[in-house]
Amino acid sequence: MKVKLLFLLLFGFSFAYGQKYYQLSNHYLVVKGTSNLHAWQSKSNEVRANGTIHVEAGTLKAINSLYVEIPVKSIKSEKGSIMDGKTYDALKADNFPNISFKVDRINGINKSGDGFDVNAACTLTIAGASRKIDMNVRAKVGADGSVTFSGSKKLLMTDYNIKPPTALMGTLTTGNEVEIAFQVTLK
Repeated sequence: MKVKLLFLLLFGFSFAYGQKYYQLSNHYLVVKGTSNLHAWQSKSNEVRANGTIHVEAGTLKAINSLYVEIPVKSIKSEKGSIMDGKTYDALKADNFPNISFKVDRINGINKSGDGFDVNAACTLTIAGASRKIDMNVRAKVGADGSVTFSGSKKLLMTDYNIKPPTALMGTLTTGNEVEIAFQVTLK
């Protein structure tokens, strides 16, 4: 009974203020990096995301919550299973199976062309280490009310206590900086 009452209160509050609960409907996420031999990239085959967003007449009014989770073992390299294993070891996948991203605060939503520029203060957790980061992303509201967020962020692995992977007895070393490029649509 208490759960039903809580749900009704939350639903009523959200409805009264034009907020809706959104879930992931489509995604693209790739991690790009370098090594002393070649550039590399790994794509995530699975992303989970949800949030409470206020869209009114095709205009993004507010993002009250947004949470994204990437299962580490869904990240696959174009270089094959040896690279995947190095990635999972570096990200401590057995102890920390997910990478998480949570919006803490929206600093601004500004109309720009056919979309919106969004600046947010966020918490990114990788391999058990959490850091506060600022994100600038592009948002577009679809005709169906969906919201697509896209952007990229450069990070240093060492900021998350990750030792850049090596291979071939240390002769292959990866660069410390990686770039995460993404596009997620919530509906």
